[in-house]
Amino acid sequence: MADPRSSFVIRHSSLTIGVDIGGTTVKLGVIDAVSGRVAAESSFPTPQTGSHNVASAIAEQACEIKSAYPEIDRLGVGTPGSMNRDRSLVCYPPNLLGWKEEPLQAYLKELLPEFNRIEVDNDANVAALAESRHGAGRGLSHFLLVTLGTGIGGAIYYTPPPMERSGIGGGWGVVPRGEIYRGQSGGAGEFGHTSIDLNGPPCNCGSRGCIEAYLGQHYLSERTRKKMMDNPSISSVLRAEKNELTPKIIADTMNAGDAFARSVFEEAGMLLGAALANVANLLDMHVFILGGGVAEAGTVLFDSTLATLRSRVLANLRPIVEIRKAHLGNRAGIVGAAMLVAD
Repeated sequence: MADPRSSFVIRHSSLTIGVDIGGTTVKLGVIDAVSGRVAAESSFPTPQTGSHNVASAIAEQACEIKSAYPEIDRLGVGTPGSMNRDRSLVCYPPNLLGWKEEPLQAYLKELLPEFNRIEVDNDANVAALAESRHGAGRGLSHFLLVTLGTGIGGAIYYTPPPMERSGIGGGWGVVPRGEIYRGQSGGAGEFGHTSIDLNGPPCNCGSRGCIEAYLGQHYLSERTRKKMMDNPSISSVLRAEKNELTPKIIADTMNAGDAFARSVFEEAGMLLGAALANVANLLDMHVFILGGGVAEAGTVLFDSTLATLRSRVLANLRPIVEIRKAHLGNRAGIVGAAMLVAD
């Protein structure tokens, strides 16, 4: 892990470790929690042998980081899966093998007794926190963040109305800072597991037609591969890559002028836009921030998404719904995770 202490001044008292658990990779960063700057970062493949082994691998890396930054005593983690209300359990993440209701926070506290504070939250929730403070969500009172990666995550960011004091003396209370809407049991925001087709393709969560079953990285690649097999005349460029097909390869091929690759992301945008329209109509949500690897496909995906979104929302929303690209890229997870323990 490179030491950037010469690149900018950091306040050692504000340094924390942020961890972003993905279906394929775990990322760690040393984060200045005040500025959101990343002082150092590393990654390793996600162990596919259960939550305790993931916790052990994180703990090993955290101890190594602490040896270089002994002042650090706080660690925040973003993970796939719903959380219970007190965020002590990670519940059934579809893309982490063998996970059910996992006490990840307890595992980490046991393995890292020298850390004074350890917090865990859903990965999309922490990315939304990062974007609200340091990225595309700055200045917004409400937005939905969608992460387009191995899975499709979602987080609802909102600002509660000002609290009005009552009783003798009257007066106004303070306007609270924006926060994540968590729902009744703590698991709100699972946008990827909202269905757009009752009889659609099966999803790892057990349902059918989920937006994740169309746009998750592996699902998107497999759908594209199947279309190529059904129509051998299309995309000779992609055919050479069919056994190693990824959204990035499809996007690179599209940017090189391949019409079929372009159609893949046009269709992806239509599917995503239809799902976002449901959210807009249900929650009166106007701004949608898209991040994650699939979002790197760029203009074609974003234009198709916005066009479909506007065609499907209620008339009063059409002029005001907006799609933004997340600013923090693949660092949103580690920055947001660090923010969990910043206060």
